[in-house]
Order: sequence, then C-alpha cells, then structure tokens
Amino acid sequence: MNKTILVPTDFSQVCENAMRHAAGIAKYIQANILLVHVINSDTKKYLKRSRLPKASIEEYLQDYKNQLIDEYGIQVDFRVLEGKLLEQLSILVRSIKVDLLMFGTHGKTGIQMITGSHAIKLINAVKIPVLVVQKRGFENGYKTIVFPVNTSTEYKVKLDWTIFIAKSFGSTIKLFVYNETRPKVRAKMETVLVNIRASFLANNIKFTEEEAEYKDNFPKQIRSFAAASNADLIAIKVDNDEFEPSFILGSPEEKMLFNSAQIPVFCAQRTKP
Repeated sequence: MNKTILVPTDFSQVCENAMRHAAGIAKYIQANILLVHVINSDTKKYLKRSRLPKASIEEYLQDYKNQLIDEYGIQVDFRVLEGKLLEQLSILVRSIKVDLLMFGTHGKTGIQMITGSHAIKLINAVKIPVLVVQKRGFENGYKTIVFPVNTSTEYKVKLDWTIFIAKSFGSTIKLFVYNETRPKVRAKMETVLVNIRASFLANNIKFTEEEAEYKDNFPKQIRSFAAASNADLIAIKVDNDEFEPSFILGSPEEKMLFNSAQIPVFCAQRTKP
C-alpha cells in the first residue's frame, strides 16, 4: 500500500513549496498526496475581502492537484474542512492513515500562518512524523542529512526514519555529536553511537561523524553545523530530551524549525516508516 503525505495549504508561496517538497518525495517513494485546506476565520476574512465564494477554495485545490499530476505523475487528492486549523488537522490525521505530515511555515504572508508555537502544537498534536519547510526548494532531494546525537538514549524511531530517507535519496548522514565529558554519560552515549553506526553500515548508508565544541547551546551548534555542511535536512526527534542538556529559554525545537539557513527539518515521532 502506498504511503500518504498530508499537506495543509493556505495557498501562500511557502505552502506551495511544501507541496512541491511533498510531490518530490512522493515521486521517489511512490506515495500519494492529500492536500487540505481548513476554512477558518482567517479564510473567511480573506474570501470576504477578496469577494470570493467558498467554492473558490476547491477550485484552487483542483488547480494544484492538476499541476502535481501533470508535473510529477503522482496520485493526488484534496479535502476542504472547516473549523479551527490545528484541531481539524489533528482530527483528520487520526481518522485516516497518514504516514507523513508536511507543512510550510512562514512569518507574515498567507491566509493562515503556522508559525512559532503553533507549529510545535501541531507537531505534538498529530503524533506522526512531520517535515517542516520554509522557502528552500526541494531541488534533488535530501542528499545530506544532519543527525544530532546527545545524551539521550532513545533514537530508534529517528534512526529508522533517517535510514528510510537515506535509502530513498542516496543520502550521506552527518552525525553531529554532543561533547560530553562526564565519563558515565559519555559511556552511554558511546553505546548509542555504536548502535547508530552499526545500523548505517548494515544498510550501506554513507556517514561522517563530527563532535561539537565543548560549550553550551548545542541547538545553536547544530544549526551552524547544518548550514556549514549545506545540509538538505536536519533530523530531530520530538520529545523533551532531544536537545538536552542545553534546554534554554525558548523552545530549541522552534528555533530549529525556523533556522536561518531555511533547511527543512524532519521531526520523527512514534510511527515507523
């Protein structure tokens, strides 16, 4: 059975970019795409201001569907829902089999803005893997993936998804390891790293390994390393210890999603590929 990629859209440029990322992925892995727009108060204000009927939403989605089918040769469907954006998307994910949610996030444009804490709330609400993009295009896929490793020992879901993506795109993984000096914690990290390396080797996935500097703010170092590596993707997991022991004021996940290099971020959680 083909996988399904859900793509919410408010018809903005960044959401269109997310749609094209999804289409590129779908073509690589033979997945289906489900486009969705949730008519909420923002949409209603936009329709009223533009003097457009509700039916225009379906027309927009149909146009997108036709474009993706013509350009990528993939299966595309769409739905129009009504209500609160995050609530309706969460209900939809629970009601149908969705393997990946992909959305574009932006600052000041679009009918509906999935920004800041709204993005984190959506990711936490759907409980499935989420890929977040800004304006950076899909180009040739995700050839270089940054895989941060810290003091956490729970990497199975993130590892499984990273292997799946790497196999799909022929990626090279760049392990970026927290500089831990406490002997007992370092020993646990090394056990995790042994398993990660073995998994990549067993799946014939190329990887490199680099250690972070010994200083605070591991999330900032991850972003800098990813930008310097010209990474196509940053793989994180969604839980409270992904960026420990550098949990600083403000959400590290949020800062990762909105990284200045606009590198897409894959947020692994729960379900396996």
